Amino acid sequence: MTDLVVRSPVDGWALSLDEVPDDVFSGRLLGDGIAVEPLGAAIHAPFDGVVGALARARHAVSIRSDSGVEVLIHVGLETVKLEGDGFTAHVAEGDRVAAGDLLLTLDLDRIARGAVSLITPIVVTGEGFALHGQALDRRVRVGDPLMTVSGAAGVRDDVGPVSDVITREVGTALPHGLHARPAGRIAARAKAFDARVLVHLRDRQASAASAVQLMALGLREGDSLTLSATGADARAAVDTLADLIAGGLGDGTRTTPPQPILAPSPDPIQSVDGELILAGVAAAPGLAVGQAVRFALPAIEVPVAGLGEAVESPALERAVAAVRQRLETASTSGDVQRRSILAAHLAFLDDPELLAAARQSIAAGHSAGHGWREATRVAVDLLRSIGDTRMAERADDLLDLERQVLLQLTGVEPQPLALGPGSIVLADDLLPSQLMALDAGQLAGICTNRGGPTSHVAILAAAMGVPALVAVGPGLSRVADGSLVVLDADGRRLVASPSAATQARAQSAMAARGRRRAEARAAATDDCRTADGVRIEVFANLGAASEAAPAVADGAEGCGLLRTEFLFLERETAPDEDEQLDQYQSIADALDGRTLVIRTLDAGGDKPLPYLPMPAEDNPALGLRGVRSGLYRPDLLLAQLRAICRVRSPGVVAVMLPMVASAAEVRQVRALLDRAVRETGAEAPLLGVMVETPAAAMTTARLSEVVDFISVGTNDLTQYTLAMDRQNPHLAPQLDALHPAVLRLIQQAVAGATDARWIGVCGGLASEIEAAPILVGLGVTELSAAPAMIAEIKAVVRRFTLAECQALAREALEMDGPEAVRALAGEAVRDAIPSRKVGARA
Repeated sequence: MTDLVVRSPVDGWALSLDEVPDDVFSGRLLGDGIAVEPLGAAIHAPFDGVVGALARARHAVSIRSDSGVEVLIHVGLETVKLEGDGFTAHVAEGDRVAAGDLLLTLDLDRIARGAVSLITPIVVTGEGFALHGQALDRRVRVGDPLMTVSGAAGVRDDVGPVSDVITREVGTALPHGLHARPAGRIAARAKAFDARVLVHLRDRQASAASAVQLMALGLREGDSLTLSATGADARAAVDTLADLIAGGLGDGTRTTPPQPILAPSPDPIQSVDGELILAGVAAAPGLAVGQAVRFALPAIEVPVAGLGEAVESPALERAVAAVRQRLETASTSGDVQRRSILAAHLAFLDDPELLAAARQSIAAGHSAGHGWREATRVAVDLLRSIGDTRMAERADDLLDLERQVLLQLTGVEPQPLALGPGSIVLADDLLPSQLMALDAGQLAGICTNRGGPTSHVAILAAAMGVPALVAVGPGLSRVADGSLVVLDADGRRLVASPSAATQARAQSAMAARGRRRAEARAAATDDCRTADGVRIEVFANLGAASEAAPAVADGAEGCGLLRTEFLFLERETAPDEDEQLDQYQSIADALDGRTLVIRTLDAGGDKPLPYLPMPAEDNPALGLRGVRSGLYRPDLLLAQLRAICRVRSPGVVAVMLPMVASAAEVRQVRALLDRAVRETGAEAPLLGVMVETPAAAMTTARLSEVVDFISVGTNDLTQYTLAMDRQNPHLAPQLDALHPAVLRLIQQAVAGATDARWIGVCGGLASEIEAAPILVGLGVTELSAAPAMIAEIKAVVRRFTLAECQALAREALEMDGPEAVRALAGEAVRDAIPSRKVGARA
């Protein structure tokens, strides 16, 4: 076709779709295009053509050119709810119009009072088109060129052989009909299937893959639709789309404002026999006895007034460049966690909005230091206001960078903390750069007033093998500098001024743990079997390609959970299929034929990705997480499934779906996986699910009909079972996966999955030594743990017979709470028959 110039239908300011605060448009679910912030009160035809669709609420109109290009003009956001108030139509569907003809007139004041925004997306719907020459970030008038469209209308010719027609009738609960948002979601989901799906309403029909055609059906609240489909995925497509439509397509409005981040617990202190006992949140496991060393950040003073923009702007640029060079140098060495955290800091440092805000402050007469601090604090406040703990923890990274640049500007050299042997550092909080600067050889533990278990400091501490306790609260100030303390991260407590008996128990436990680790490492690479010969596989949880070979050396018999988020985070675009394949293949090669279980991307409101915009959510933990985010963007999921299908290994390669709640979700992914297998010509990988919701735990009998294996994710299963946010420091001491309720759900999940090839646990509980015999007793046949814990997990399993594990599990299920279960399990592990040797076989 000849290139088509799309001209501005309205006076206004042209913007990228990325700036539209609605995921349907910014996520390109309806198609690519441009947006205009209208300054005029009339909408005109953008080219010669025919009116294809006019919304019943008159808020949206599409024009189709003679060459088949269809452009949707959607005036404002959530304007369908105005039900036509403020809109006057001057055309009808089927009318022929010339470029510049009047389509709609607008009462902008009335519309603005009821709309979320007046931003007007102008979208080229359909497939097979390329856009270029977009007029972005400029004032446009009616008739000015907005963009040029090349290519031909996409007509799917890759649908499999024609099959019997599958039909299904579905009722709707859409108070505003099929407007842009629900139509876009149906179209995006329909395109994932190898099927032609039509939607019928009275005497009209529409392709399910065309959002504009769906909108043109004129659906009203309470109408029933008939879906019909042919093709290889016809039944799956009809069932999926019918379930989606019947569920309302998320056509609601967010009314509850986000809740503030909760502060640490208010002084959770106990005084027992002269000991001061403080409760906190375990951020890195372990036990340490040592001397408290208090660490406090000295304030950095910077002048408010500057010496002029000519002086202050270059000073800021030099300081940022120096910090960047230091971070780039540091990021070339160290473990994968250290490198990834430094890479995240570099991304923050190069944020153009941050630098622009600082320069704006300088231009207003402020100093470089004041401008930089002002810019970072605005960003910090924004992250802390989102209502998500992990985002609040990322604010600490910004504060770290603020401090590093200010030190560079002022010429002050940071003074390292002098540590003696066995030092346990106490602080209000620690920044990642400060932890990296500590002498790891002298550091025995970390305890902070604030902080969180998913912060970068927590990740670094775990990688260093340093016990860490966070969110202890203001009671930490009562611990004197230089005093003797016992840091029991596993027990989630700090004991100051410990009694002689407490010290002796801690020292004895540390010595025993050291001996146990040495014995376990000697037999780490042996297969794991119970004392009576029952095979229990022990795999590793991995989060990067570089972790695979060391995990095998630590005794991993495979990878039971590959977290693929490392490929998707801290970047502006999604990794393509080939990039993903390179990473997955390198991990498979390092595992050398051992099992590789790859979890699909677990993205959502708590893990925002710039190329995967999500709707605003009051509670991200209950929103578009896990498999839901993949089904929300099936194009990304299909690319990942294709990459996994192409992995070559003599061992098992498997796909694992996160946050599954029903067999229907699995069937939707199975259809995509079948398509990926056909397209790649590969052998189908196994398909399994993570049991992270009570719904999944209670329906594994149904899930096992559509999957090959299950693996229990205890972290999320625990928070959903106990209705406690696992990122909330107030609740952390009570949030325990050994709670009998959680164990009963695991028991129920195992009982229902008798047809599964294996039943695993890949959550944090699988890395706890005391939990291993209980999990085996509940019927779990595979444990996927942190690599550092694999040798000890194997060793403890070898000390018990299966009958002993089952008896211990039965006792645990009858306990009142997790404290009693931990006491029971700890005693059982300590009292395991000493005559059995590590690696014993029946």
